[in-house]
Amino acid sequence: MDQKKQGDKNLAVETVILTEEQKRAERKKGEATRQKRWEQRQEKKRQEEQRRLQVLEAQREMDEGFMREAVRQAKKAGKLGDVPIGCVIVKDGKIISRGYNRRNADKTVLSHAEITAIRRACAKLGDWRLEDCTLYVTLEPCPMCAGAIVQARVPTVVIGSRNPKAGCAGSVMNLLQIEGFNHQVKITEGVLEEECSEMLSIFFRELREKKKQAKMLKKQEAERLAEQQVQAEASE
Repeated sequence: MDQKKQGDKNLAVETVILTEEQKRAERKKGEATRQKRWEQRQEKKRQEEQRRLQVLEAQREMDEGFMREAVRQAKKAGKLGDVPIGCVIVKDGKIISRGYNRRNADKTVLSHAEITAIRRACAKLGDWRLEDCTLYVTLEPCPMCAGAIVQARVPTVVIGSRNPKAGCAGSVMNLLQIEGFNHQVKITEGVLEEECSEMLSIFFRELREKKKQAKMLKKQEAERLAEQQVQAEASE
């Protein structure tokens, strides 16, 4: 009888030990499962972030490519003596119109790069709405051009450099994203910013130098005429 009780006791102890081992095994298995799921979630997040970065990089490369064409347009303005500002409008990955600043050349404030590009794009599409287009411009739009962009329903504007004195995409004011309007524009900025800013800096530096030289020549000419006058009076 005592042996039977002892046997039952030993069996109970073994059962308890087995049960604890099973619990530990289950906990270990659960921890491993949770770790695996965590690693899977982390890997999924990593892949999603990688895809997001790839999309952003592809978009950046595309934006820079179109902005380079806007820069080429801007240089045409510079050769005419106008402030170098260029613009292109893109639809379905292709440039449909170009424009550059001709305000001084045409003697009209309406000859801004954006206005020219918008007019040409509307003519090409046969519609005043540019709803599926992206406008690239080397310098932040002025009030007139920002208003035209909103009126034309352009969904996205890509800007090279900011315009602290007249910019209406956030610098002085933001006409492109006023909630009271029936259209707001998505803004991407800083594309080839250094190149666009440097182009303007060089233009204005050279312009100041030309004005300085012209002023100096004018002064020298005035002094020469004055000297001739003195000599003429002395010979009388």
